[in-house]
Amino acid sequence: MAQQKTTFGGIDILRFLAAVLVMFYHYGFWVWAFPEGVSARATGGIPPHPEIGGLVQFGWIGVQIFFVISGFVIAFSAERSTPLRFFEARVKRLAPAVWICAPVTAMVLLFVDLSWPTDAVTRLMRTALFVPFNPWVDSVYWTLGIEIAFYAVVWILLRLGRFDLMEAVAVALGAISTLFWCLYYPFDWSDLAEARWLDLLLVHHGCFFATGVLLWLMRFKAVTPARLVFCALFLAGGVLQIISAVD
Repeated sequence: MAQQKTTFGGIDILRFLAAVLVMFYHYGFWVWAFPEGVSARATGGIPPHPEIGGLVQFGWIGVQIFFVISGFVIAFSAERSTPLRFFEARVKRLAPAVWICAPVTAMVLLFVDLSWPTDAVTRLMRTALFVPFNPWVDSVYWTLGIEIAFYAVVWILLRLGRFDLMEAVAVALGAISTLFWCLYYPFDWSDLAEARWLDLLLVHHGCFFATGVLLWLMRFKAVTPARLVFCALFLAGGVLQIISAVD
């Protein structure tokens, strides 16, 4: 029997708003604020509407919102799934968009003379194969490796038949991530904050995924004092991460 698909109207709206935030951030701010980026190089670093730069400069927070949503939705969808169905669902979710958009970006790189053909092909292949390290056809693909790392954690639990440990694993991820950001300023971990391997170990963003998982637990299981405390703690860790990025 086919699984009945469940949708969450509120989450879909929140996901759309987060996407809009990120889109306008790239359109009105990132296009000139990051000169090495593809957008800046393609446009000469000239924003199409400079007057909105100040309004959209924090739109990147939409990415963190996506991570929270992912923690909620992935936990919900994985609970009654199998390792194979979960894997297939993630591939169907990610691959089509990447395999359509990445070639378009590669062609743009060639069209505006931002890349040699061999370099463009290399970047395209790395992007299409979801290689978690640069170079990609565009730096915005950095989030995919982090998402896939979280998917891998959930898949392993399913494969081991221990999805009942999802809460414990989420709390561990959230605690490690929050501790990292609590120690970020006292120990001046600015270099570690840029380390890609810590991205992929979910040290930087685990607090967001953990928050999403706890929200799922409180929505569909039970609201407990421990879950409320952990959720508040991980939200605080998320705030520290955002503050560090602003600095």
